[in-house]
Amino acid sequence: MKRVCCLVAAAVLCLTAAAQVKVVGHRGVRFNTPFDPATPLYENTIPALRFNQSLGVYAAEFDVQLTADEKLIVFHGPSVPGLGKSIHNITFAEARSVVLPGGSIMPTLEEYLAEGRKHPETKLILEVKKQPTPERETKAVELIVETVRRMKMQGQIEYTTFSDWEVQEIHRLEPSAKVIFTDSGWYIHDPDYCYARGYNAVSYDLNGLFNHPEYVDRAHQLGMEVTLWVVNDKEIVDWAIKHGVDFVSSDHPEKIKEYLNSLNR
Repeated sequence: MKRVCCLVAAAVLCLTAAAQVKVVGHRGVRFNTPFDPATPLYENTIPALRFNQSLGVYAAEFDVQLTADEKLIVFHGPSVPGLGKSIHNITFAEARSVVLPGGSIMPTLEEYLAEGRKHPETKLILEVKKQPTPERETKAVELIVETVRRMKMQGQIEYTTFSDWEVQEIHRLEPSAKVIFTDSGWYIHDPDYCYARGYNAVSYDLNGLFNHPEYVDRAHQLGMEVTLWVVNDKEIVDWAIKHGVDFVSSDHPEKIKEYLNSLNR
């Protein structure tokens, strides 16, 4: 009887943990891959965001770049399909003239936020992409924060960045903003490093967090939530649940949500 009770308790704990894991759509949704680039749900586009919104998941993550003439565009990059140039080296007009695989164009930040505002229950995690110089990073942050303020969307936006300079600039302009540190590779910065630099949460890729699972507990001790990316497999979801990860970011959030729902049935 004692063994049965323990097994039941373990199952309940597992289901509770699964229910607590929240799903983020990576680049809105990222159905496209180098092997299958032509989906209409191409990353960082309005159709991808709309699909993400339809799922009822926690958030859509997306990327914002600065063009050569210092205009904001929603695009991962840096290489632009069909041009073979970096997004940093082309003008806004050139960027907008590109037809992406699947038929969409790069949205402006205003266009992306206007669509996002239709579903305030879905958070928007805005990645400020690294720029060639601190001066350009400052310019990108200033333009982004001004746009978010003008559209009165501060409460729906969370920021994320690989750049220590950008987190300082975001908090200089918007002290109450949530900024998530992003890192990848085998040698990732630990949560103490992130906490000391003013980040509010951490986001690690598979290699980094698999190599340092103890970072989850340490981040929680510091009051920081943890995101794991990119999570496209059930086995990785199971690992995230086991280790207490708060968020999983996926190219296919619809599949991850379905799997989590199956654990909670």
